[in-house]
Amino acid sequence: MTALMLLFLLQTLKQVSLLLMRKLLQCFSKAERQEKFIRNLENHNNCCQTVANTFCEEYGISVEQMSCLTAGFGGGMSLGEKCGAVTAMFLIAGLDYGFFDGADEEKKAGIKARIARLNSRFLEEFGCSDCNTLKANIDAGKYDLSPVQSRGLRPCVLFMEKACDILEEELGIW
Repeated sequence: MTALMLLFLLQTLKQVSLLLMRKLLQCFSKAERQEKFIRNLENHNNCCQTVANTFCEEYGISVEQMSCLTAGFGGGMSLGEKCGAVTAMFLIAGLDYGFFDGADEEKKAGIKARIARLNSRFLEEFGCSDCNTLKANIDAGKYDLSPVQSRGLRPCVLFMEKACDILEEELGIW
């Protein structure tokens, strides 16, 4: 078997496994997904870790691996910039989209469109997607925090829950 044939076979197997993982995603109930989310919150994970860890196992990545990959993405990439919950949406969307050759312009356009759609949905809800502004808006009372405060959760849970909802809708899980 030539190296090229082997590479093609490996890429095909990866695509098939990702399709199977997508099917698994649809096997989890909304309640099970919320339980995973709460467990991640209880572990004091950052926003990116909490959202990404809620979905990662269905894509063959352990919570431990994803926690390492996303450790620096909380707090707006640790710089107050792009919200960690939004960053997690982008990561999971990439996993869902699957591998493609970087020279494939059609696939590049596809993932860029998906990312733009996710970001747009978050912006429609909150008006911005950078951590510092979201936190300033919390302090200014611009968001209804009663759903998270009534459960004794930190304010940013509002953004994390919405990111999970957007992902579920955009990936066609519910």
